[in-house]
Amino acid sequence: MLAFLSLSAVTVLSPIAVTITPTPTITGPGKPAMTFGQILNPPQVLGQTTVVYGPSLPPSPPPTPVKKTKKSVVTVALLGDSMMDTLGPQAPALQYALKRIYPHTAFVIKNYGVGGTNIQYGIERITNGYTYLGTTYTSLIATNPDIVVVESFGYNPFGSDAGTIDSHWLLLAKAVDTIRANLPNAKIIIAATIAPNANFFGDGAPGLAFSVLDKWERVTTIKKYLENAVRFANSEHLPLADAYHPSLLSDGNGNLIYINSGDHIHYSDKGRALMASQIAGAITKNKLLE
Repeated sequence: MLAFLSLSAVTVLSPIAVTITPTPTITGPGKPAMTFGQILNPPQVLGQTTVVYGPSLPPSPPPTPVKKTKKSVVTVALLGDSMMDTLGPQAPALQYALKRIYPHTAFVIKNYGVGGTNIQYGIERITNGYTYLGTTYTSLIATNPDIVVVESFGYNPFGSDAGTIDSHWLLLAKAVDTIRANLPNAKIIIAATIAPNANFFGDGAPGLAFSVLDKWERVTTIKKYLENAVRFANSEHLPLADAYHPSLLSDGNGNLIYINSGDHIHYSDKGRALMASQIAGAITKNKLLE
């Protein structure tokens, strides 16, 4: 149990300590000066290591435009940890993916991703305002979104045992119930972000230096949470945006094409595009706007 607690504590992938109040404020030493979404993608530098990248998804042909949606302006809210934050404040990759399909619809995208936070604090942000990196945000429900995308929070897990996986399932259910209670007309999508890579996880990230075993344990835990989110969506018959399985290689590692080469945790540009395409695909497949 002691080892598990240590893993869980350090797995929070941000130096930001969270204080939850009626309008929570994230403070603490080492607070980054920019959001994860502003992290650049420096050139790949891995010394003498030979890196084998898997294939990226082939370019898809331009989709047939959906000529009409129920509303001319659609608001999409994104809820998650840094794996949502790294899509950017207005999630331009998602804007692009949606406009290719719905060229006559205006999209307002609100990003409620907060780095280094678990799903419990994510649920708090549904109904409470908060401050993140010096910016104050209203609650998610205050924007009255048409669609809410709830990411797994798998990169900030509680632990790896069966009990914590069960708790994660119940908290996903609580997030869905909270949204439905306050936004009865909103459509809900569950999202599973890109798969991590156990060979390079955290390499280059400031303040992180994981051993080979530590990388493997962390990645194994993260994958359990991502898979749990997929199972939850399927069990509850909720639309699923699954970037996890398309980003997996045959050896069970995340494809480095989709992973930021600067920290080996968050998205590369192709990773953001993959996540965006999966969210847009879930919207169109389930006809959420028609």
